[in-house]
Amino acid sequence: MKGKRKLRRSLSRAALLFSLWLVLPAGRLGAAEKGPLAVQVKIGTIVATNEADCSDSQLSKMKQQLEVIKYRCYRLVKEDSKKVSWLADAVFEILGGRSLLVVPQEYRNDRISLKVRLLEGGKPIVDTTVRVPNRGNFLLGGSAYERGVLIFSISAATP
Repeated sequence: MKGKRKLRRSLSRAALLFSLWLVLPAGRLGAAEKGPLAVQVKIGTIVATNEADCSDSQLSKMKQQLEVIKYRCYRLVKEDSKKVSWLADAVFEILGGRSLLVVPQEYRNDRISLKVRLLEGGKPIVDTTVRVPNRGNFLLGGSAYERGVLIFSISAATP
C-alpha cells in the first residue's frame, strides 16, 4: 500500500512540475508581447547664446527647462528621430563633429531608461544613464559651439 501511495505522490508532483514548466514560459511570452517593442528616440539640437534676445517658437514647450540654463537666445537648429529596438544603439550625428549614442535599456513604471553617450572623435565626453517619463524629455548641455553652447533635448516615447 505504501509503495502505491509513494508512486502516486511522485507522479502527482511530476505532473504538477511539468504543468508549471509549460505555463510559466507562456506567461513570460505573453508579457513580452504586451510590452513596447521599440522606442521612438528624438534628438533636438539647440544652440544657446547671449548675443541677442530671441525666441524660437518650436521650443515653447521647453521654455521653463531652458530658462534654468540662463542664456538669452535659444534656437533649434536640428532635429532627428529614430525608432530603436531595446538594447540597440542609435547613433545621431550632431553639430561640431560629435555624435550622440542612445541605447534604450528598460521600460518600467511608465519610464524609459536610456544609456546616453556624447562622443567626440570616438571618445566619450559624457557617459550616463537617465530615466525619463514615457513621452518626456531631458536636456543635456554644455558643449561649446561657435559663440555659445549646444544643448540636446533627448526624448523617448513608446506606443
